[in-house]
Amino acid sequence: MAHQHNFEDKIEKIEKVADKSAAQDLENFEPETRLAPNREHFDSLMTNRVDFDVGHSRKVSSTENTSLVSEVSKIERMADQAQRSKPQELIAQAQEAITKISELKEKLRTPDLEIKKSIQTELSNKLSHIDDNLRVAMSKTGVEYTPPVDPGKSQSAIDRFFGLLTDGQEKLNSLTNDISRMDAAGTPFSPATMIVLQVKVGAMQQEIEFFTALLNKALESTKTIMNVQV
Repeated sequence: MAHQHNFEDKIEKIEKVADKSAAQDLENFEPETRLAPNREHFDSLMTNRVDFDVGHSRKVSSTENTSLVSEVSKIERMADQAQRSKPQELIAQAQEAITKISELKEKLRTPDLEIKKSIQTELSNKLSHIDDNLRVAMSKTGVEYTPPVDPGKSQSAIDRFFGLLTDGQEKLNSLTNDISRMDAAGTPFSPATMIVLQVKVGAMQQEIEFFTALLNKALESTKTIMNVQV
C-alpha cells in the first residue's frame, strides 16, 4: 500500500507541473495581430517567390554547367565585340581558315594514305558541320549558297574529302569577297549579323582544327604501318 501511495503522489506532482505549464502558456499567449490588406506587402511576397523560382531553376541548370546569368553576360560581350569589330578583322579570320584548308589538302596528298572507317565517319561529320556554318554565314551576307556536289561512291574517301575541302574553300573566298565589297561600299553590318558571322567563322575554324587532328592521327597510323612493313 505504501508503494501505491508513493506512485499516486508522483502522478499528482506531474499533473501539477503540466497544469502550471499550461497556465504559463495561457498567460504568455498573445492574440494574433491581423494586418490590413497591403498591396506593397503582397507584391513583395510575390517578388520573393519569383526570385525563389529563378534561383531554383538556376540550381537545376547548374548541373548542366549552364547559367542564365553567364549566358546573358556572354551575349552582351559578343554584342559589344561585334560593335567594335571591323569587317576586315572578320575577313582575316576567314582567310586564316582558308589557309588551314590549303594545308589540309596538301596532307591529303600524302602517298599511300589510309584512313580507318571510324575516322572517315568523323572527318565527314566535320566537313558537314563546316558546310552548315558556311550556309548560315552566306545567308547573312546575301552570298548564293550551293550545296556541295555528292560524288557518290565512285571516288575514294580521300578524294571526297579533298573535293569537300575545295568546295568549302571556294565558299569562304566568296564570303570574304562579298564582305569586302560591302565594306568598300560603306554598307554597315548590324551587330546581330556580325555576331552570327563571327560565331560561324569561329565554328568553322574549330571544325578545321578537329579535322586536322583526326587527319594527323590517320597519318601517324599510316607511318606506323609503313614502318612495320619495312
